[in-house]
Amino acid sequence: MSATTPGVRRAGADGRFDALAQQVRTIRGRRTGRTDIWMLYVGGSLMPLGGLLIVLGWLGASRTPFVFEQTPYLISGGLLGLGLVIGGGFVYFGYWQSLRIRESRRQNEDLTAAVARLEALLGNGNAVGVGAARFVATAQGSIFHRPDCAVVDGRSNLRKVDPDREDLAPCQICDPLSDKS
Repeated sequence: MSATTPGVRRAGADGRFDALAQQVRTIRGRRTGRTDIWMLYVGGSLMPLGGLLIVLGWLGASRTPFVFEQTPYLISGGLLGLGLVIGGGFVYFGYWQSLRIRESRRQNEDLTAAVARLEALLGNGNAVGVGAARFVATAQGSIFHRPDCAVVDGRSNLRKVDPDREDLAPCQICDPLSDKS
């Protein structure tokens, strides 16, 4: 067993496994561009090309009354054109789905960031209407402050306090008991 990769055997003393692993990392690292753009171009060109082949097949088959002369037009124009239209539609559908997935991921990231901001605000006691948790004090402090007071801003050792239950003095800088809530 390899010391670096558990459960994987080395191919030999010449390090063929390491060379293969390096090649796989190289392939995974290659990003030639956004594949969804290519899907847009391929799907957007296959569908009209298929439609054109269907029309050309119909025009060729409509010029002769004999079935044995119409069959090649039906096969080459009609069926090939129909296949290109369906294939192009699937490729374009894949492009559309990739756009939806990217937008969904972006919205998820935005929502996660918004929830994190709300959590940070609620965790610091900055939210309106939290009742007795509107004031904070340092771990061993005897003065209580508003959470946005310059004295305690940026400190991590704060505790939520209720000045009615604890014997604490109000801060003279932020004046927490004033009506400026």
